[in-house]
Amino acid sequence: MMSTSQPIRFEQPRGIDVEDQVRADFYALLANLFFRAPDERLLQAIMIAPEPTSDSVLGDAMGKAWAALAAASAAVTSDAVHEEFDQLFGGVGRAQLMPYGSFYLAGFLNEKPLAELRSDLARMGFSRDDAASETEDHLAALCDVMRAIILGDVASAPATLEAQQQFFKKHLQPWILQCCDATIKNENSNYYKRVAVFAKCFFEIEIQAFDMQ
Repeated sequence: MMSTSQPIRFEQPRGIDVEDQVRADFYALLANLFFRAPDERLLQAIMIAPEPTSDSVLGDAMGKAWAALAAASAAVTSDAVHEEFDQLFGGVGRAQLMPYGSFYLAGFLNEKPLAELRSDLARMGFSRDDAASETEDHLAALCDVMRAIILGDVASAPATLEAQQQFFKKHLQPWILQCCDATIKNENSNYYKRVAVFAKCFFEIEIQAFDMQ
């Protein structure tokens, strides 16, 4: 989806806080789920993963949303969820759902918000993968960037919370909850309704946490 000017390696040479590792893992999961339909292996991994726990109201809601997603992952087949994904995000002509920042911020694809995002990504050392079929403002790509800046890599240290906050608030927060709501409300959304409910809970926690910084 996205690449940096230095190759990313997934082993982490630095100590990463457990909370940040969990955040990065959730971003990685959402990047995968919104980039392509999950295969049987990913469905099984979601099904058996432990439910996130928290003392906060938002955390409790996310735990319930995760339980619902895990139950849906146990009940659905990969063929069915692939068909749903194609119906929602693919197809001929305009897709039913448009998980692009420019669409929500400007009303059209490939508009000024995408140009601003590309400029910010370049300053951060990121560039679009030549094999990528989606633009950088796709939800999956932005989640992938958040994962990368939370963890860092062999060549780059993790981004500060301030830098994470700045990127999130500029390029995700203004539209992401609206995108989740659109997915939840779509009449053809079944498995992805559960994905979007969990995603919305997670992003609400991110918004709340960044607001407290």
